[in-house]
Amino acid sequence: MYPVLFRIGPLTIYTYGFFAFLGIVFGYLVCAKEAKRKQIARDTFSNIIFWTIVFGFVGARFLYVAIEFKQFLQHPLAVLFGRSGFVFYGGILSGFVALIFLTRKYSISFAKFGDVIALGIPLGHAFGRLGCFFYGCCYGRSTDSWIGVLFPPGSPAGALRVKVIPTQLISAFFLLLLFSFLMIYRTRSKFEGQVGIYYLLFYGVFRFIIEFFRADPRGRLGPFSTSQIIALFLIVVGIFLWRRWRSAA
Repeated sequence: MYPVLFRIGPLTIYTYGFFAFLGIVFGYLVCAKEAKRKQIARDTFSNIIFWTIVFGFVGARFLYVAIEFKQFLQHPLAVLFGRSGFVFYGGILSGFVALIFLTRKYSISFAKFGDVIALGIPLGHAFGRLGCFFYGCCYGRSTDSWIGVLFPPGSPAGALRVKVIPTQLISAFFLLLLFSFLMIYRTRSKFEGQVGIYYLLFYGVFRFIIEFFRADPRGRLGPFSTSQIIALFLIVVGIFLWRRWRSAA
């Protein structure tokens, strides 16, 4: 829709990158405030968050390369260093693994820190989905209904030359609702890790459903997309952690 935000001489600021940056900034600020409330040392929090984000970006790019492996073989540099090409789930999974090791290194409860970052992830992700909308990726199926959006020909969705479901905006709206719910519920949780578990469960269910309305090219395993398989995995992990942490509370 509006891939380039502005240009200053040879410098080009892309809308997708701008919203991704905003997502990181606002997500970090929310997490920092929550970490302070939970009495987590500022330096410890900053170190864990920094490396979690780094590994998250690496994982998001790696999963994109894995899904688009045929394109990677043809144009490796374009896929590796292009201005788009991140798979959110790759970031979640790699960040999750990094967080396990980092919380152990700093002797902090994984459940406690999980509650902290569970607030920032949906907020940052919502900004990222707005970036997707302006770039024209992660689009939905074609539709003739009033909700349909016709993207410019130069965008990924515009190549279809038909109106599509704006799954990016639907996702952004849901993520903001989820963020609001978790912010309200965080002071009412009954055990450490409950906020993080709610994120896994609610987002996993939503992502599984919204995938049926997506039409952009991505990997599949049988009747389900790769993202739906991972969504089911998140739901299973959420249920497992609920049973484990609730019984230990």
